[in-house]
Amino acid sequence: MKVWKTGIVLVFASLLPFAGRSEIIWLEKEYDFGLMKEEAGPKTGSVRLTNTGPEEVVITGARPSCGCTGVAYNEDPIAPGDTVKFSFTYNPIGRPGRFEKTIRVYIGDFDMATIKIRGNVLGTPESLSSLYPVEAGALRLSENMLPAGEVTYGTTRHFFINGYNQTADTIRPTWKCPDPALSVSASSKEIGPGDIVTYSFYFNSRKKTDMGPVEIPVTISSDNKKGSPETDVVFTAKVIPDFSHMTPDEVKDAPKCYLAPAIIDLGALTSGIKNPVKFKFAIRNEGKKDMRIMRVFPQADAIKISRYPSTVKPDKSADAEGSLNINKLPSGPFNIKIEVLSNDPLHPARTISIVGIKE
Repeated sequence: MKVWKTGIVLVFASLLPFAGRSEIIWLEKEYDFGLMKEEAGPKTGSVRLTNTGPEEVVITGARPSCGCTGVAYNEDPIAPGDTVKFSFTYNPIGRPGRFEKTIRVYIGDFDMATIKIRGNVLGTPESLSSLYPVEAGALRLSENMLPAGEVTYGTTRHFFINGYNQTADTIRPTWKCPDPALSVSASSKEIGPGDIVTYSFYFNSRKKTDMGPVEIPVTISSDNKKGSPETDVVFTAKVIPDFSHMTPDEVKDAPKCYLAPAIIDLGALTSGIKNPVKFKFAIRNEGKKDMRIMRVFPQADAIKISRYPSTVKPDKSADAEGSLNINKLPSGPFNIKIEVLSNDPLHPARTISIVGIKE
């Protein structure tokens, strides 16, 4: 008998959650605001629900997925057979572009429905200047520089930027990239009025043959029509050798690169000097293996490197030579870095500074 009573209690308890379940039919569960103007401010829409059950029901709560969405509903009981509206307001201020949000609506103690709202916001000039500051004709871009920093050879980098169609027409942007190491793809070929497109940039360092700085321009045209404005998005990186395969003993016996002096002070230089100012510095190998110099590159066009060694033997030094065209610099003090890339696993990139004052 005790087992039988326990079974009855369990069955009865399992039915309790369904005892007060309401019977609600939503006449709509989605709402499209269409194309909205940000400058017009918040916009309100609504959907309807009907109580098809024998008892009154109450909307007990609503939870939007974003603070940009407000809700409004009658908290009075909904009588059997009645149809009521559930309203919501979307605030487009500072949110140009297409949107899709959800609202969870709770009926009584147990029912929950999800309402979906969507739309597209034409942004104000102020919002677009803040979120998409780069003008590219009909298209605005979130940025036009993609600095990847140091990239170890053999690895990849993935970047994204967003574009926004600021016109009332559908556009079909195109892009050109001259370097096979960088591939570009778009989330959509066609961009409607107020729509956002995401550009994906994928850099594969294995497709670069030279170590050192990389600068790849990607030309984006706002439409595929002849004469459409073009804008460059520039990807930059510095590819460094991969030494991860080396053992501790190999690293210990590897080349060790040092530069001397660390700073080359050219002093005060008068503008209008016809001949470039020459300088040199030593590259020394204090390791136990031959050191290969992969690249020597200045970080300004005013400096040209005319000569540097391709190999430096252990415990030996060799000179690198260069020159500075002072007429390519603005007046005042300058500090230009020169980087030397080698097969030193601990310090693959060493730097010296060329300093002085242009009077």
